[in-house]
Amino acid sequence: MDEKLFDELAGRIDGIGQALLRVTAALEMQGVIDGPLVAEGWRMAALPHTAGSVMHRSAYQMLQQLADALEAARSSRQASAQ
Repeated sequence: MDEKLFDELAGRIDGIGQALLRVTAALEMQGVIDGPLVAEGWRMAALPHTAGSVMHRSAYQMLQQLADALEAARSSRQASAQ
Protein backbone atom coordinates (compact mmCIF):
# COMPACT_ATOMS: atom_id res chain seq x y z
CA MET A 1 0.00 0.00 0.00
CA ASP A 2 1.47 3.33 -0.95
CA GLU A 3 1.75 6.18 1.53
CA LYS A 4 -1.16 8.18 0.08
CA LEU A 5 -3.58 5.25 0.43
CA PHE A 6 -2.26 4.48 3.90
CA ASP A 7 -2.77 8.12 4.99
CA GLU A 8 -6.31 8.09 3.60
CA LEU A 9 -7.15 4.86 5.43
CA ALA A 10 -5.63 6.20 8.66
CA GLY A 11 -7.67 9.38 8.31
CA ARG A 12 -10.89 7.46 7.80
CA ILE A 13 -10.22 5.26 10.81
CA ASP A 14 -9.41 8.32 12.93
CA GLY A 15 -12.64 9.97 11.80
CA ILE A 16 -14.66 6.93 12.81
CA GLY A 17 -12.93 6.86 16.20
CA GLN A 18 -13.64 10.55 16.78
CA ALA A 19 -17.29 10.07 15.82
CA LEU A 20 -17.61 7.08 18.16
CA LEU A 21 -16.14 9.08 21.04
CA ARG A 22 -18.47 12.03 20.44
CA VAL A 23 -21.57 9.83 20.27
CA THR A 24 -20.51 7.87 23.34
CA ALA A 25 -19.78 11.05 25.34
CA ALA A 26 -23.11 12.59 24.30
CA LEU A 27 -25.04 9.48 25.36
CA GLU A 28 -23.11 9.39 28.64
CA MET A 29 -23.93 13.05 29.37
CA GLN A 30 -27.61 12.36 28.71
CA GLY A 31 -27.53 9.41 31.11
CA VAL A 32 -28.39 6.91 28.37
CA ILE A 33 -25.25 4.84 28.84
CA ASP A 34 -22.76 4.19 31.62
CA GLY A 35 -19.53 5.70 30.25
CA PRO A 36 -17.16 4.07 32.74
CA LEU A 37 -18.73 0.69 31.96
CA VAL A 38 -18.29 1.29 28.22
CA ALA A 39 -14.62 2.21 28.72
CA GLU A 40 -14.11 -0.91 30.85
CA GLY A 41 -15.78 -3.02 28.17
CA TRP A 42 -13.49 -1.59 25.49
CA ARG A 43 -10.47 -2.40 27.65
CA MET A 44 -11.62 -5.95 28.38
CA ALA A 45 -12.73 -6.75 24.81
CA ALA A 46 -9.20 -6.83 23.47
CA LEU A 47 -7.42 -8.62 26.33
CA PRO A 48 -7.48 -12.15 24.84
CA HIS A 49 -5.75 -10.85 21.72
CA THR A 50 -2.70 -9.19 23.28
CA ALA A 51 -0.34 -11.92 22.09
CA GLY A 52 -1.95 -12.24 18.66
CA SER A 53 -1.19 -10.83 15.26
CA VAL A 54 -0.22 -7.26 14.44
CA MET A 55 -3.89 -6.62 13.62
CA HIS A 56 -5.00 -7.83 17.06
CA ARG A 57 -2.32 -5.77 18.80
CA SER A 58 -3.39 -2.71 16.82
CA ALA A 59 -7.03 -3.30 17.72
CA TYR A 60 -6.06 -3.69 21.39
CA GLN A 61 -4.10 -0.44 21.32
CA MET A 62 -6.98 1.41 19.62
CA LEU A 63 -9.52 0.18 22.17
CA GLN A 64 -7.21 1.28 24.97
CA GLN A 65 -6.81 4.71 23.38
CA LEU A 66 -10.58 5.07 22.94
CA ALA A 67 -11.16 4.15 26.58
CA ASP A 68 -8.47 6.62 27.68
CA ALA A 69 -9.99 9.37 25.53
CA LEU A 70 -13.49 8.74 26.89
CA GLU A 71 -12.20 8.89 30.46
CA ALA A 72 -10.17 12.04 29.73
CA ALA A 73 -13.25 13.74 28.26
CA ARG A 74 -15.24 12.83 31.36
CA SER A 75 -12.53 14.20 33.64
CA SER A 76 -12.40 17.40 31.62
CA ARG A 77 -16.17 17.86 31.81
CA GLN A 78 -16.13 17.23 35.55
CA ALA A 79 -13.28 19.70 36.09
CA SER A 80 -15.02 22.44 34.10
CA ALA A 81 -18.29 21.82 35.99
CA GLN A 82 -16.62 22.63 39.32
